[in-house]
Amino acid sequence: MITRYREYLEFLDKKLAKMFESQKPFIKCKEGCAYCCKEGEYPMTELEYINLMFYYNELEDSLKDKVNENIAALLEKSREKMYECPFLVDNRCAVYPARAVICRTFGLISYDDKGKKRIPFCVELGLNYAEVHDKEQKMITGKTIDGCEPAAFNITRKFLVSPKFEKEFDIFFGDDRPLIEWLEEEFKDL
Repeated sequence: MITRYREYLEFLDKKLAKMFESQKPFIKCKEGCAYCCKEGEYPMTELEYINLMFYYNELEDSLKDKVNENIAALLEKSREKMYECPFLVDNRCAVYPARAVICRTFGLISYDDKGKKRIPFCVELGLNYAEVHDKEQKMITGKTIDGCEPAAFNITRKFLVSPKFEKEFDIFFGDDRPLIEWLEEEFKDL
């Protein structure tokens, strides 16, 4: 199943690469930025978590030790809804190739379940789409950059981990939980 899931991720990454490329004038994401990893819930399905843990288990011991320290610190805190991802080490994702769907899609404008545009929060930090964002109205303007218009995509997690893709790739995503819940189960003795 992991092999088929990784085939799905390869398919998804190709599609997302085209979306990010089409929005290149608006995207400020770069290695080391990590604002999107500093505060979130990081929802993921069981299959996403299993894949992530396979990758985690192959990390160098020194990196795994840092991640383990982050996990232990997170689990010691009172249960917070929003928290820093414990796989973030030195502003880099320790499990980047195995990151969850939510992480892969962050930074683009997407549609929510009701068809309303969702702008990434980093717009408020002067990053993605900031040049075409009207702060007062909290919306994207019609302004173009280098002849490119800001676009929204149907990349909700609900859609990307839906039965459509389970059937197409012969996979089963399983339960859907915030990362901290998976970690509490796995690392209760840490």
